[in-house]
Amino acid sequence: MRIVPRSPIGFTQVIAEQASTVPAHFPTPLIGREAEFAALRDKITSPEIRMVTITGAAGAGKSRLASALYTDVSGEFEDGGCFLVLDGARSREELLQTLIGALRTGDADTADTPLECLAEYLGKRHFLLVLDGCDELLESLPTVLVSLVAACPRLTVLVTVCEPLGIYGEDLFRLAPLAVPDPEGDSDLAELEKVASVRLFIQRTRAVRPGFALTTENRHAVAQLCVRTDGLPLAIELAAARMKLSSPQALLESLDRDLDVLSVAGSNTLSRHSCMRSAITWHLLRLHPADQEFLGRVAAFHAGFDLPAARGVGGVGEAETQRRLEQLIDKNLLHVGECPDGDITFQMAGLTRQYVLEWLRETGRYTEVLRGHADYMLSMSESVRDELTGPEQAHHLSRLDQWHTDLEKALRFLNDNGDEAGAVRLVCALRSYWQAVGRSRTGARFLEKALDTAELPTEVRIEGAATLGELKTVMGEYDEAHRHLVHALRGYRQAGDTAAEASCRKGLGTLAYHRGDLDQAARLLEESATALRKAGDTVAHAAALRDLAECHLAGGDPAAARAPAETALRESTRRGDRRAVALANRVLADVEFAVGNQDRAERLHRTSLEELHSLGDRGSCATGLERFAVLLARRYGRVTKSWRRTARGLGAARALRAATGCAAPRPLAAVIEEVREQARIRLGDDAFDEEWRAGRSAGVHAVLAEMTAPLDLSITERQRRYGADVPLTQREIEVAELVARGMTNREIARRLGIAEWTAVNHLRKVMRKLDCSSRVHVASWVTRREREEQERAGS
Repeated sequence: MRIVPRSPIGFTQVIAEQASTVPAHFPTPLIGREAEFAALRDKITSPEIRMVTITGAAGAGKSRLASALYTDVSGEFEDGGCFLVLDGARSREELLQTLIGALRTGDADTADTPLECLAEYLGKRHFLLVLDGCDELLESLPTVLVSLVAACPRLTVLVTVCEPLGIYGEDLFRLAPLAVPDPEGDSDLAELEKVASVRLFIQRTRAVRPGFALTTENRHAVAQLCVRTDGLPLAIELAAARMKLSSPQALLESLDRDLDVLSVAGSNTLSRHSCMRSAITWHLLRLHPADQEFLGRVAAFHAGFDLPAARGVGGVGEAETQRRLEQLIDKNLLHVGECPDGDITFQMAGLTRQYVLEWLRETGRYTEVLRGHADYMLSMSESVRDELTGPEQAHHLSRLDQWHTDLEKALRFLNDNGDEAGAVRLVCALRSYWQAVGRSRTGARFLEKALDTAELPTEVRIEGAATLGELKTVMGEYDEAHRHLVHALRGYRQAGDTAAEASCRKGLGTLAYHRGDLDQAARLLEESATALRKAGDTVAHAAALRDLAECHLAGGDPAAARAPAETALRESTRRGDRRAVALANRVLADVEFAVGNQDRAERLHRTSLEELHSLGDRGSCATGLERFAVLLARRYGRVTKSWRRTARGLGAARALRAATGCAAPRPLAAVIEEVREQARIRLGDDAFDEEWRAGRSAGVHAVLAEMTAPLDLSITERQRRYGADVPLTQREIEVAELVARGMTNREIARRLGIAEWTAVNHLRKVMRKLDCSSRVHVASWVTRREREEQERAGS
């Protein structure tokens, strides 16, 4: 593959015959480069640093930054400085003559060569030399600069170039793109306007459309534009120049279709490039054909990729893969990132990737590259299948989730190009992944499409049906789940695969539990657990025992649930399966609570929830939040704060279920509904709805932290409000407040979940302690105390 520019149009020569000796005038402020400017200024003015090289991607703003630096610091050099744009120089001789002409070295009769002439002129001068646009001089510039810096002890050189010069003593400064908004975030306008790329976009848009403002309606499109332009100042300015006759949303849609949207006629930008296509072409044409080929293959990855992935699609060995990656990093065509676990990843800028993919389509290589990508995703998925239930599962689950877009892309390619068997194999290999991260709907969607063909091998179709049955169970589509699991069971039975048959029977048992058919569930799970133990399938055996324990708990027999849950915990712990350990601990938490060990139950629930959250298991987190909310309601039902936490936790769980498509098993759903209604009664409609909405909108991490924090029962919220001297208990304060709201004794009893006569007794105690003779006096006391609290807060 050889990259050939579509058209030479779009490259604007800044100079033609002579280098510029002063930087261009920039009337606009330098946005988002405050830290880089300060760091580079310190370098340039430091006597220990003699040569600084600014590199960066095409359009990163290297020239703009260098010019601003020159304007700011050249006056601090005793003999001044010179700013040269060297786009017109192509050889060593042209470079030297350009320097001599720009510096006006005069008659240097003692110099035999142009280089000696320059060295003699600069000599001991305290001088700043800024060389911009040096990309055509990568071969000759290093030797010239080495000689000048060695001969001129007070000379400082600043160079802008697309890649490092590779000179000993070179101080390399990689200029990163501007910060962009979180692509999945939802920042308010004030926060969004602080992001550097957004600031630049707004400023440059107002140059062509003075009335433009960031609004609630356009903020998402503006944020996405800044992300799609990779935070590159040139791309942002080109996009802003289009805003004269376009909206952010329309521009974003056009950019998704055609890279040439990012182009302008005339001098709307200060770059030597008038369109992003020419800027990227200029960068890519400097690659060796083999590196261009390699870049085309890794462009198939939508998300970041690692060294094994690059080797998997690149078609070369590990050493050569590493060399090519280093080349592309040096040329700023790949960015290096680091995962939380320390693994190195590589990412191509979105606009460069779009350009490369367009080029692959035009040259007829697109399908070939996608085939290589899909083949790698399939082989990688099958290679980590067993790891998803082992000690390294956290690493693999996290990496797969970062790759979820690539997985979907591979599945779509396989389905659309007649390789349905490959699609089924890929989904089945990641059976644990789809469930563990709450993406069951995604796996099921692709699996259904792949299974809808008559050309699948029998063994592939059977495994696909079994996997689809499991996913449909999680999604709450029980009839479909039963149909696929029964089909798979018959197939395994005919094939004589007893281990797979036992695993499928376990799936049917889990389905029966989810449906609420506890007797059938217990029978199927006991049978499958016995068979799976004999088959040596410890993963499925532990899962069957765990579900069996759930079944016993739902049937009101915690004693019968303990043994299978503890066995499941031991097996999962021995295997290092953190997710299975957390799920087993969650079952044991409910067992402990049922037999009166409430402290231990609460600790186990906390441990389980925190572990599942750390693994990114959103579906199981929903169940964990629900079950912990039930525990809070049942253990701390007399404390209003617990009901607030319960309502908020249930709201967060509902949001998670909506996002993941994971349905609550019917036995659990019935308990959740009962507790939810109790919370509504205890809090009142308004307070309950407020907490429910807060739980749905808050992040899982925040809700989980609040839910699992120990309840402070030493002094209540109301006691803080009314003062430590208040003679009433927590429950009596609650009764007094409800009296002040005009509730009858029956309404108070219903709200607090107590008998009516108990509410009457509490009210009598309140009146006696406050020396009140009527309900009106009680209401007055509450109102007066609340007013005093408001006055204290106001002061």
